[in-house]
Amino acid sequence: MSRIFSIVARSMVAAACASIFMVSDLPAAELPDSTIPNTFGVQIKGHNKATADIERVHQLGMKFIRRGFIWESVEKAPGEYDWSDYDRIVKDCRERGISIIGCIAFSHKAYGHAKDEKGRAGYAAFAAAAAERYKDDKIYWEIWNEPNTMTFWGRHGGKGNTEPYAEEYYQLVKAVVPAMRKADPDCYIMGGSVSGLWTESWKWQQFAFEKGILKTGIDAWSVHPYAFKSPEDYGVAYAQLRKMIVDAGGSAEFPILNTERGFPIGKAEGYAGGDEKLSHEYQAWHVVRQYLIDMHEGIKLTIWYEWSGKEGFELLKNGEETPAYKSTQVLIRELSGYKLDKRLPTENARDFVFQFKNASGGVKLVAWAAPPYQQSPDKIVEHEIKIPVDATGSLETTDLYGKRGTVAIEGGSITLTVNGAPQYITVVAR
Repeated sequence: MSRIFSIVARSMVAAACASIFMVSDLPAAELPDSTIPNTFGVQIKGHNKATADIERVHQLGMKFIRRGFIWESVEKAPGEYDWSDYDRIVKDCRERGISIIGCIAFSHKAYGHAKDEKGRAGYAAFAAAAAERYKDDKIYWEIWNEPNTMTFWGRHGGKGNTEPYAEEYYQLVKAVVPAMRKADPDCYIMGGSVSGLWTESWKWQQFAFEKGILKTGIDAWSVHPYAFKSPEDYGVAYAQLRKMIVDAGGSAEFPILNTERGFPIGKAEGYAGGDEKLSHEYQAWHVVRQYLIDMHEGIKLTIWYEWSGKEGFELLKNGEETPAYKSTQVLIRELSGYKLDKRLPTENARDFVFQFKNASGGVKLVAWAAPPYQQSPDKIVEHEIKIPVDATGSLETTDLYGKRGTVAIEGGSITLTVNGAPQYITVVAR
């Protein structure tokens, strides 16, 4: 996982139905549209990559997984590739209509570090081989994982987020993209995979942009927006990133993807704070709000970290559904087939009411409250808000975990009690 930094402390359900939306049906070099849940996924790793895990992701309704394609695990000896493990994962996903973010991961002892000429050439050859092998599966390739950090890029130089790190990564990307394009001209390639959006990682990204990384032929820039207390705080960082891209000569529409972010429970690294006994509840709030906020900010994909594990981020704990799993399930059930239409105005800027519509004319609202900027979730004060609606009588509501209720319409508005838990309001049922 990411090395997560505190911005405060550091200055800033069956396989037969899957043919409706198959990975191989996606257009080349494009992401699916933002209809829920097309752009929502989860990280899997070596311990949770089994067919049963992928089937359960499918049953939950997520449409993406992110998985590391580990160079050393495939190229057993120079020039000798064993793709069997990945062939099975790709097949499992293909059969279930799940797309893959393939993170091309790390160096190889036979070649040395990918920052050096021999390692860079070997990595490029491996990436090209992967692109060639899976070109009919439209995998979305990501070059490295968090190359701005010592944890994943290495401890040479004694510090991450430096200009030498940016130069080394730029040289890698510049070598890898043409090799992959030769193997599969239509492959989708992401650069960045940036750990955290905070003071130091801004410097690394600025170095990379100044060197011309956006001109290497990459299709998108991926980030891991750790360092914030709540998803609503991402907006400021995303706006800053877009400005940096434009200032570097890129388009304001250049795709940005969130390929890793999770909110852990308890005192795990990156915990947003508040009462530890309520941390499962907070996580259930955050998984929903993260996806919806990303959508509102124009982020093209959201990957939750992670499916299962022992780091405190997991949707499944020892095979059991966490509250975050259940809130994800309700989100997908309530909004499947809907697109975000707009954010409705609220008196308080930290109150959020999003309107969604589907192709049949259905209209739903999602409402919640966020804490003040960079404050912990326990700082949310439950309160009432009025929401104008074009309807009469009463409306059906659904809470975070799927409990149904109703709310009366009075004077053209509904009065809702909001806190950090998103709730769904059906305005037009179609």
